[in-house]
Amino acid sequence: MIRTLQDHGVHRGIDVHMEHTILSILKDGNRAVGAFGYERERGRFKIFRAKAIVLATGGIGRAYKITSNSWEYTGDGHSLAYEAGGGTDRHGVYPVSSDRNGLAASVMGILVTEGVRGEGGILTNNAGRRFMFDDIPDNYRSQTADDAEEGWRYVRATKMRAARQNY
Repeated sequence: MIRTLQDHGVHRGIDVHMEHTILSILKDGNRAVGAFGYERERGRFKIFRAKAIVLATGGIGRAYKITSNSWEYTGDGHSLAYEAGGGTDRHGVYPVSSDRNGLAASVMGILVTEGVRGEGGILTNNAGRRFMFDDIPDNYRSQTADDAEEGWRYVRATKMRAARQNY
């Protein structure tokens, strides 16, 4: 997707600057007018002037100890937007999703597939406690099981329906 976007931009006359790191968004009053960064290969500083800025910098997976995200997903883009006064909505800093299905131990960074839970797998923390019911936002509570038993009833009923449909 990145290469397609770059190719499309190049064909429209947009300059593409590969292997650069942006350190800050440049502003004139409340308006973003460019960016300050450096060329990673040579270490040369650069100023980019712009009429508009789109930050498409990836995720923040590396902010977590266990993640399957690539090394560059450090949250720098979120930080740039925040420092420039953007990246927020009416509720504060723009929300970030988190997939807490990372395995620890010898396979650190590997995620457990959603299919495991669909087959009846149980997610526990290092203390053996089922933690997924702890942090459900209020606006989603009506869409989720109230407790582990209700969740199991749903899984069993779904499996029984599927088994009946296969006969």
